[in-house]
Amino acid sequence: MGTRKKVHAFVRVKPTDDFAHEMIRYGDDKRSIDIHLKKDIRRGVVNNQQIDWSFKLDGVLHDASQDLVYETVAKDVVSQALNGYNGTIMCYGQTGAGKTYTMTGATENYKHRGILPRALQQGETNRIIASHTMNKNSSRSHCIFTIYLEAHSRTLSEEKYITSKINLVDLAGSERLGKSGSEGRVLKEATYINKSLSFLEQAIIALGDQKRDHIPFRQCKLTHALKDSLGGNCNMVLVTNIYGEAAQLEETLSSLRFASRMKLVTTEPAINEKYDAERMVKNLEKELALLKQELAIHDSLTNRTFVTYEAMDEIQIAEINSQVRRYLEGTLDEIDIINLRQIKEVFNQFRVVLSQQEQEVESTLRRKYTLIDRNDFAAISAVQKAGLVDVDGHLVGEPEGQNFGLGVAPFSTKPGKKAKSKKTFKEPLRPDTPPSKPVAFEEFKNERGSEINRIFKENKSILNERRKRASETTQRINAIKREIDVTKEALDFQKSLREKQGEYENKGLMIIDEEEFLLILKLKDLKKQYRSEYQDLRDLRAEIQYCQHLVDQCRHRLLMEFDIWYNESFVIPEDMQMALKPGGSIRPGMVPVNRIVSLGEDDQDKFSQLQQRVLPEGPDSISFYNAKVKTEQKHNYLKTMMGLQQAHRK
Repeated sequence: MGTRKKVHAFVRVKPTDDFAHEMIRYGDDKRSIDIHLKKDIRRGVVNNQQIDWSFKLDGVLHDASQDLVYETVAKDVVSQALNGYNGTIMCYGQTGAGKTYTMTGATENYKHRGILPRALQQGETNRIIASHTMNKNSSRSHCIFTIYLEAHSRTLSEEKYITSKINLVDLAGSERLGKSGSEGRVLKEATYINKSLSFLEQAIIALGDQKRDHIPFRQCKLTHALKDSLGGNCNMVLVTNIYGEAAQLEETLSSLRFASRMKLVTTEPAINEKYDAERMVKNLEKELALLKQELAIHDSLTNRTFVTYEAMDEIQIAEINSQVRRYLEGTLDEIDIINLRQIKEVFNQFRVVLSQQEQEVESTLRRKYTLIDRNDFAAISAVQKAGLVDVDGHLVGEPEGQNFGLGVAPFSTKPGKKAKSKKTFKEPLRPDTPPSKPVAFEEFKNERGSEINRIFKENKSILNERRKRASETTQRINAIKREIDVTKEALDFQKSLREKQGEYENKGLMIIDEEEFLLILKLKDLKKQYRSEYQDLRDLRAEIQYCQHLVDQCRHRLLMEFDIWYNESFVIPEDMQMALKPGGSIRPGMVPVNRIVSLGEDDQDKFSQLQQRVLPEGPDSISFYNAKVKTEQKHNYLKTMMGLQQAHRK
């Protein structure tokens, strides 16, 4: 990017026989102009009317020829345009002050040609003119000529080229309707011209204010068309045309004020460089062919004529895959390296083979075993209840003396070898009176139910956090809604004010002021924020509903597990505890507590009745009846387990 520079502003004074020497004076350096007005004596003794003004410019052109004007104003802009910099030359001033003469000149004499070249004279035929008291051939429209330039190198291989454009702007004259005497269509045209020039001046003031962020370029077509020229990346020159007569001094002051404001505007000229895509492709193709030739020469010198640098086909990729597999199996000692493309494909085939092997191993394990995710606490708890693993995650089913073992025997247990004994911990003695359920529940959450309690707390914490975020989002939505209402009221007020003052249209398009435009932009941004926040609130509500479901599930699970633990620990008789332990004959929670108690009492009652009836008659038959009791117990156990399995399937 280039450095920022200010707009150059020049003043050209229209020659006249009635020049106001006492009121208009030029500085010795030809860069300043002083305006002096006589005080109006009708205002009385106390008169604070300003009578002196001084304007510092880049040059004052008085009685200057067209050649001097072009050399001073346009020559540098055109020269830099040939080097790739955009340029704009603008003529501004009162009607009849010489703007069009400065820009296009006169066609009667070659020396009177203006800034525009002769080739652009055809563009003048599309411009409308009209006559009024200030100018016989007054331009009734703004005129913008744009010259587009492209500069290519004479070297055909150079893909970089530069582009630029020159905007030559001849603005319609600013005028006071009372002095021009316009009527009918010309009066209406003059109204629109003055309004567009007012919008142009508003844009110039905004550009000169460093604190302003918004520049009202969209207020009219003129400011929108000059957007790139005003404060853009071009060299800009303003020529302000004024009268030298005392009768037009008020309009002269207005034009000079405009020139002073324009000098506050800064631009940032930069070279417009582009690249010819077709030439770039051709140059790259040539460079690629040259590099291939150099590689071929290098390979021939190193006896590597068999090496190719083309893309690999399916057969070559399959061969590399085979080499990788043989290398991993150990049947191939090394893989020969040929070129960089082959090295990349070797690493890619290593990744392919590794992925295939992982899938094969997982498929084999799934055929033989049931795989459980360690983070799936519900599945782990179900396996523990089934007695397949203990609380430490190890397989259960140790052989128990002369009886057969239930479950899956550990891999470390082999026939003829004693299994290593595990450390056992004595269970705490059962209290005579069961503790209250609130006390027992706290103990359960710290011991057996600690994992479920942890998950419950995490889900509840997430639920509370989502609720807090939803509350904050709701507050932001309400604040945005209040601000939208306030902005709508202000916008309605501006619309009503515009309707009272009169609306301006341009080809069916409504022209609004800057304040109303800013309110429209603000309302649009607020509505966009409202929609975004409302969508976030909907997503949070869905997450809250899902988290609430998880919390309810965890709470139900925690209470259910507590009931099972409480009954097993304090309600079920101690002689039935062995059957409920992991690896036992009864799965915890599958049989009601009253049924477990009744089963124990029935077996004990039957054995006691059998001893009382049989032993007195034959004391030697105790072994027989002991075996009979065990057989009946085993039969009852199998019958009970079959019933439980059927109930579980249902």
